[in-house]
Amino acid sequence: RRPLCGVSGDLAALAELDEAALLGGLRERFLRQQVYTDVGDILIAMNPFQPLPLYGREVSERYRRYETGTLPPHIFAVASRAYHAMLGRQGDGPRSQCIVI
Repeated sequence: RRPLCGVSGDLAALAELDEAALLGGLRERFLRQQVYTDVGDILIAMNPFQPLPLYGREVSERYRRYETGTLPPHIFAVASRAYHAMLGRQGDGPRSQCIVI
């Protein structure tokens, strides 16, 4: 069976984005213990109901130099994008940032 969303984990890339496709993609990722999923610029986080190695120094370092689409969705990716945009490192000058949790 082909995965509903690719390695990037972005459900917005699905051919059809409806409730069934969204829930199916989330379920598939949850079963693979991939608790973070992107839908465009939105990060969905699911409770894994178990400890997972998601937040150690090694993981943090990987996302520090994060480029969009190169690593799976993660809260560290959101933080990295916001930080670099705030500093203006994306070439268009500093921009204010807001993250809703």
